[in-house]
Amino acid sequence: MSESSGNAVLVNVLTSSLRSTLNGMETAPGLLRQVLEEGSWRTFTTPRGETATHDTFEQFVTTAPTKGLGRTIEDLVQVVSDDESTLRLLAAELDVAIEDLRDIGNLRNSLNPIAKDAQTFGTYARSGGWMFGLIVARSVESDGSKKNGTRANERSERFKKVSAKQFALQSGTTAARVYRFYRAWERAAESGLVPSAGELYPGQTVDLPEPELWAEYFTTYEKTTERRESIAQQADISGTSYNQAIKVAENPSALRTAILGDAKTAQAARKALLDRMEEDNDLRIALARDVACDPQMKKCLSSEVRKNERSEFIRHIAEEGRAKTPAGQTVELSKKLQAKVHDHLAAIKATDSDAESISSAYEAVRELITEAFESDPEVQELEQRSKLTKALSTTAKTIESIDPAVLASLADDSVRETITELQRKLNELADLLGKPGGANLRAV
Repeated sequence: MSESSGNAVLVNVLTSSLRSTLNGMETAPGLLRQVLEEGSWRTFTTPRGETATHDTFEQFVTTAPTKGLGRTIEDLVQVVSDDESTLRLLAAELDVAIEDLRDIGNLRNSLNPIAKDAQTFGTYARSGGWMFGLIVARSVESDGSKKNGTRANERSERFKKVSAKQFALQSGTTAARVYRFYRAWERAAESGLVPSAGELYPGQTVDLPEPELWAEYFTTYEKTTERRESIAQQADISGTSYNQAIKVAENPSALRTAILGDAKTAQAARKALLDRMEEDNDLRIALARDVACDPQMKKCLSSEVRKNERSEFIRHIAEEGRAKTPAGQTVELSKKLQAKVHDHLAAIKATDSDAESISSAYEAVRELITEAFESDPEVQELEQRSKLTKALSTTAKTIESIDPAVLASLADDSVRETITELQRKLNELADLLGKPGGANLRAV
């Protein structure tokens, strides 16, 4: 069975039930509740095969059968007056207060579009922005309330609160604007003027403060700027008060005074700047430039870099149990030397060591490594061989890089003297080695 056919069956049964007096009083409330819950009234096929479509529930009720019920809203209220759950669904669908359903005079005014506009205008005239703040607070669920749960949604059986984005789409505005009203309401709740948004449920009405007070919680703080939106997002993430954060942001002189006058505030500011630098490359560059232009900061930075490098050197030696010689050889340290290095590492970890303490530990570890090298003849031989090979390789590459044509065009007495002395040294080394062919080296 198609959805339209199923709706038709339900609507026809409800129509028949309403015609009956005794049976209708028993079955109509349940049938009406089902029609409301499933939205069957919006579109269905009549017994004549025609498609009936309604934009409003009131239109469905008042349209003559078989395209509607051919009744009045007052008739339905009388039928379901003892069924609280169905009465609540009916009030929600008509967008009126449940109290108005029980008062025929108020009900007629509520269903009259002109009367509804007049009522809305009067509410705004009496309450100002509080009315819009209430509408948002009772309908929107913030990210924080989603995580923690709210009493509001526990109170609402039919309607659940929606996100600011969803509410904005339905109202034809932006989520940022919705959030501004939401936060203004929450600031007023912090001051005890209104219930918090988490305590409200969709459609709920509360007593509103004087209209002129709204400006204290909305106009003063809520201006459409990305800066305030960013502060609001951080307040939501950290769970701090947006009200307090925006007050600080609005008074940078007071913030500067607090940083200069209080060490804890300065530490909090330093931590915040470091956290922000993870996402803000411009701030990172600006701070680096400030450090580079300040001689004292450059000196402190060099000292800290040296401290960190030396601390890391000690930690690496202690963890690896190996060290590199100046020529680049990796040498295993004895257990005894490793224990001494661990002692130095523990000493600088025990407290927030200063540069002098770390420097002393660094020099002590280097002496231990030198001692390990010098006490091992094999390592000494390899070290010297490595140094010699490196020196010869470097010298050979340097000589090979000389362009003979350039040398010939630029050579003077000083250049000739230098090359002659170099040739003499090479001849001496060749003679010392006593290798065949050494005597064949000719002076220039």
